[in-house]
Order: sequence, then C-alpha cells, then structure tokens
Amino acid sequence: MTDSRYLKNCVFAANTSWYLYNFHQGLMQRLMDEGWQVHVVSPLDEHTSKLLAMGIQHHGLKLSRRGTNPFVDFASLLQIKRLYRSIAPIVVFNYTPKLNVYSTIAASSLNIPVINNITGLGTSFSSDNLLNRVVRGLLKHSQPKAHHVLFQNEDDRNIFIDGDYVTAAKTSRIPGSGINLDKFRATEAPNDGVVRFILVARLLNQKGIREYVQTAEAVKRRRDDVEFQLLGIPEPSSPNSISLDEVNAWHTKGFINYLGSSDDVPSIVGKCDCVVLPSYYREGVPRSLLEAAAMAKPIITTDNVGCRETVEDGETGYLCQPQSVASLALAVNDIADLSHAQRIVMGDKGRLRMQRYFCVNKVIARYLEVLQEIT
Repeated sequence: MTDSRYLKNCVFAANTSWYLYNFHQGLMQRLMDEGWQVHVVSPLDEHTSKLLAMGIQHHGLKLSRRGTNPFVDFASLLQIKRLYRSIAPIVVFNYTPKLNVYSTIAASSLNIPVINNITGLGTSFSSDNLLNRVVRGLLKHSQPKAHHVLFQNEDDRNIFIDGDYVTAAKTSRIPGSGINLDKFRATEAPNDGVVRFILVARLLNQKGIREYVQTAEAVKRRRDDVEFQLLGIPEPSSPNSISLDEVNAWHTKGFINYLGSSDDVPSIVGKCDCVVLPSYYREGVPRSLLEAAAMAKPIITTDNVGCRETVEDGETGYLCQPQSVASLALAVNDIADLSHAQRIVMGDKGRLRMQRYFCVNKVIARYLEVLQEIT
C-alpha cells in the first residue's frame, strides 16, 4: 500500500458530502486531472458514494452541524487533527461554518495551509446573543491562521477586514460557488397563459417563505393567470424552520402549490417563468438564483447581502425590499404583466450575466491562483 505521505494530497472539508458534490465537484475533478489525490472529510450521507465513484477518498467525520456542546465539537476537532496527520495533505480547502473554524485550527497546528470559503454569515452577525458572540470569537481566533479566505460578496469581506478577523491581503472575492453553464441550460417555460413563479429553498423563515406565501395570496385575489410553487423541505434542527403542517395548510388553501423535494430541480424550474427568493438571511450568493439565471429565468430577489449580486434590477429581474409583501407583490405583478417574449428576453440577459461573471471556470481559476501561492 502506497504511503499517503508521498502523494500530492489535498483535503476538502465540509459538513456534508452533499455540499461538496453539488457545489465543488468541478474544482475537485480539475485537481484530480492535474494529478492531485483528493480526500474529503465530511459526515457520511447519500452523496458519499458519488464522491467515491469519482475516485475521491472519503473519511467519515462525526460532526454535530448545529449542536452547541463544546465537548462534542472538541471531539470533532481532535478527529480532524488525527485525520490530517494521517493524510498529510499539502493544502486543506474548508467549507461550511464549523469546518472553517475547527478544520483551520487542526490544520494550522500541523503547519498545513488552509483556504477557507465564507459562503455567507447567516445569523452570526445579525444579533448579539451569547451564541453569536462565541461564534464570532471562534472566527476571530481561527481565520488569521488561514493562508487565504475567499468571500462570495463584498459585504461579508468588509465585515471580516474591518473587524480584524483577517487582513485584506489574505482575502479575495469569488462569484459564489460558480455555475456550470453546460449543466444548467436555457429552458423556455410553456407559453400557455399561466405565469408560474417558484421559490426553491430550505423552509426557513429568513428565506422569505412567509412573505412569498402572503404575496401569492394577495396577487391571486386580483388575477387568475398566476401560479406560485414552493420546492424545499423543513430543517427540523433549526428553530427558524417552518413546519410541514403549516406548508401543507397553505397548499390546501390554494395559496401555493407545494412540491416537496426533488433530485431533479432543473426539470421543475425549467417549466416556470420566474424564480423568487425574498431572503433576508445573510446569504453568500444564493445558488438557486445562479442556477435560475443560467437557465434564462428572470429573478425576483431582495436588495439584501448576497442576493443583490445575482440580478441587474429591471434588466435580468427585479429587486424588492426585504420582508415587504407590498414590494414583492409589485415585482411579481411586473413579471406577470410582461409578455412571454419579454420574459424570455429578460431571462436571456440573466444567462449572459452568468456567463460573464459567475461561470464555474472563473471560480476554479481563482482557487488555482491561490493554490499556486502555496505549492
């Protein structure tokens, strides 16, 4: 058996295999094509086998994604350190909140450089409760140890620089996780007189789910040429999750058409005229909006951190105010009032914007530039 210490090893660490397979498959494949042995450190899930099929080595991690027990988290940190000592990677790529902290600490203690990806700050910087203060303290302790920290929007990058979490020279911005334009192709919705809107997200309050449903109820009172779909599932571990009972009640009342979950989101989005995300969460750059724009769908989203980067207001879609049903309803009516041909033109402009600024190849190129500094 070949000693892993003599291979050109790198590690990708995240809180799910699903995340890495769906969002960073292209980067991992590119590194393997260039002779790297890619290791993934994450909990086992249904996508672990897909990583293995790519030729990636997987190392199961015991991790409580949302848990706050310091002893459990410390055990995860020690496991990560043991894994890194065994794998001996040249570099570690970290994703998702806990890995950005604990994997950075573990790797730096072994003098292994890390590249972190901050995909959004969530609720950690939106209130000053004890838990958020602890999270910010962990970030301030860990992020200076990183070789480089990548951000998906300037707002988050400036918070880290201004708050002395990391120096400006060790940061840069990337256009989200990037979008594969060959996978997400322009798809025209049916021209059948019904304008279909869809929201694709975890069923969390901060994603603007309630505002979307209230907008659907209000708009459908005044017009019968619209349909509102909702795709996503609750996140029971989150106190901000919306229950299935409540969602099913909205469906029964006819406000929305609830679709549950799907392994083939593009086929569902392709039949819709507009994708909506009225989020007031601190997003990185929402993946669902990048995918929608790549499919030439007009977008409605909030003038909020991370969301506003995905749309050119009035050209590729519309911005609305966070937590404002009136503002969201106005944007919905603006889309519905367009002709089918006008919506296609708007969507085509959105796809062109994805080609110019959000193509996955641009993200991979930036990672390779940072990696070259290390190797």
